[in-house]
Formats: sequence, C-alpha cells, structure tokens
Amino acid sequence: MKSFRVTILTLLFTPMLLQAQEVSITEPQANLLITGASYAKAWPISQVDCLKVTNTGVNGAVSSEVRDRFEQDLLASKPKAVIIWGYINDFSNHPREVADQTGEAAFQNVKAMAETAQQAGITPVMATEITMGLPDSFMDTLVRWINNIRGKQSFQDYISTNVMAVNERVRIYANQMGFPMLDIEKVMTNEEGNRKVGYYTEDYSHITKAAYQALDAHALPILQESLIKSFNLCAE
Repeated sequence: MKSFRVTILTLLFTPMLLQAQEVSITEPQANLLITGASYAKAWPISQVDCLKVTNTGVNGAVSSEVRDRFEQDLLASKPKAVIIWGYINDFSNHPREVADQTGEAAFQNVKAMAETAQQAGITPVMATEITMGLPDSFMDTLVRWINNIRGKQSFQDYISTNVMAVNERVRIYANQMGFPMLDIEKVMTNEEGNRKVGYYTEDYSHITKAAYQALDAHALPILQESLIKSFNLCAE
C-alpha cells in the first residue's frame, strides 16, 4: 500500500516539478538597474534578454540625490548593468545665474556614478537627457520670437540649451570609457533643439507613450548588442 501511494504521488507531482524547472530556465537570471528621476521611473521596460529590470527612479530627483542613493541601489539590486539617466531637474531647481556650475555638478555626478558602478564590476550604461517641449500656439510662438529679439530666453529654451551642453560631455565621456550609450536626446529632439511634438505631455516636460515606444526602439537593440553580445552578461 505504501509503495502504491508513493507511485501515485510521483505521478501527480512530477509534471509540476518539470514545469517549475522549465519556468526557472526562462525567467530573468540577473538585474539591469535603471536609476534617475521621473523620466526613468516611468519607462515601462521590464526585461532585456535574461536581465530583469529594477527601476529606482524617483520623481523630481536631481542628480546629486540620485548619486546619494546610488551605492544603496547597487547593493539592494545587485545588477550586472545600470542605466544612469537624469539631470534635467538640476536646471529647473537651480537659478539661471549658476547654470554653468549646475551643469558641471550634473556631469560630475553622472561620471561619479559610472565610476562607482565600474569599480564594483557593474557595466554602466550612459544616457543623454531629453529636452523640453515648447508651447506651439500662435501667441506662444509670437511671444518667443519677440523675446528672442530682446535677448530673453524662455524657460524651456534655457533648460534645453543647458541639458544639451551636458549631453555632449556625457557622449564624449562614454566614448572615451567605452561605455554603452543611449542617446535619448537625439531620439526625442527636433532640429530646433526642442522635444518633438507628440513626445511631451501637457506640462511640456513628461514623456508620452509614443515617446517611450520610440525610446524602446532605440534602446533595446543597443542594450542587446552591448550588454548581451559584447559584454556577455547572460552567459552565466
């Protein structure tokens, strides 16, 4: 009777065990960390090949705040790679008069995070920041034109100009270090240096679903090529 019960239990539970084994093989085996502010936080990406995405973006964060919690985020998620994205809030949270210092601090914060990740054996993925959207009504366009003649810069233009200056430094740094690079600015910015129409919400800042879809189309092949093929992060 005991032997008969063991046989029945084996028949019942063996398929379940095999199914669990199959699931464990296809589940993500490691982490890809995304850190930054609200743009990063709202990016609806959950997995890149074997890498399960952990997102620690915080609404309204400036780059110094992202840097302050960076080591804790690394310890908590134990990622194989980390995407560092976000410093637009640095400029909206500091006076225009110190824009140069703000840009320098933002770049140094991003650089320090990349170096911390590299020293920990984690692959840093650099990302450029996105520009602002512009009000495009006739009256808004007229006011902006008049202000340009008077030498006055709109808030959106101020943010975008300074963001793009830091972006160029990030590009150069990533190239020098051989780090993977997501050039999000070029994906979402038009020829005038402002966010493409349809890629910003009513506040001219946050990102639409269409913009995130464009980001996926840009980022996923780069992450697949660099992290999976070149850095071989899914080999283990």
